[in-house]
Amino acid sequence: MNPEAKYVYIARNPWDVCVSFYHMVSNVNIWRFQDGTFDEFVDAFIEGDFGYGSYFDHVAAAYALRDEPNVFFMTYENLKKDTRGTVLRLARFLGDKYIGVLEENEDLLQNILDWSKPDYMRNVMVVNFHDKQAEEWNELLGINSMSCKEGHEGNESKYSIVRKAKVGGWKEHFTPDQLTRLEKKIRDEGDKAAFMELFKDIREEAASLSNVSV
Repeated sequence: MNPEAKYVYIARNPWDVCVSFYHMVSNVNIWRFQDGTFDEFVDAFIEGDFGYGSYFDHVAAAYALRDEPNVFFMTYENLKKDTRGTVLRLARFLGDKYIGVLEENEDLLQNILDWSKPDYMRNVMVVNFHDKQAEEWNELLGINSMSCKEGHEGNESKYSIVRKAKVGGWKEHFTPDQLTRLEKKIRDEGDKAAFMELFKDIREEAASLSNVSV
């Protein structure tokens, strides 16, 4: 880590992360998983075999650095619960001039909060597969054209990174058996999964739906 840099890390519960990744890889053709099922992806997610490595390795590495003075570690769940407070804490972490501006300018703070809402970001965080950079990726990856099954506003060449952006969407996807498999993975990770304490309530709810005690 560079001591002169500042690092911001957002951790999200594994159930919602799994669902979010599933919708991405089953939508964009680059992953060659458009015919894949959620059940198949749960196994890939548990094994860290889906292109981004192990969820547990990634979060555990950041969690170990959470108390460093130049690290701002937060959870997606807390960000959603208290967006205003999180933005202000982040501004204070970034420096006096940032928090000073927001404390003095309520309109600017409100604009940031409005621009952070899913409905706004859904139309801003859009990848155009037909721009020059995408063409370079097409050549690098050896595919004719990147596209998605459900494109932004019906356009298969545009992909909106923001989908539901909510907490708890996993309950609409996971079966009791799938929840049990993920819980087993959490237990198998042992001390590495100590950060799961951040998601204690969600874990207990998932366990109750799969009849597994935690």
